[in-house]
Amino acid sequence: MSEIPIHIRHCILYEFQQGNNASAAVRNICAALGEGVVADRTCRDWFKRFREGDMTLEDRPRSGRPPEYDIERLKILIEDNPRLTTRELSAMLG
Repeated sequence: MSEIPIHIRHCILYEFQQGNNASAAVRNICAALGEGVVADRTCRDWFKRFREGDMTLEDRPRSGRPPEYDIERLKILIEDNPRLTTRELSAMLG
């Protein structure tokens, strides 16, 4: 799912709770807030999530996303030695 502002997610949830389908929700939201503020695919993904009973509006953890502490450690390694290759950094971070 693409990153969208929380207020757009609230609008999608509202449209879902009103019984609209994802396409109608996109039309309504874009008519109110501006063309292209939410993609049809994004809205469909959120509707699927709501149908499954997950009404939270926060992003789910994603596989492959490194934990925050790895990012901080990476920054430190790069600051200490900016000439490290990505292969060397990868080996150091595990």
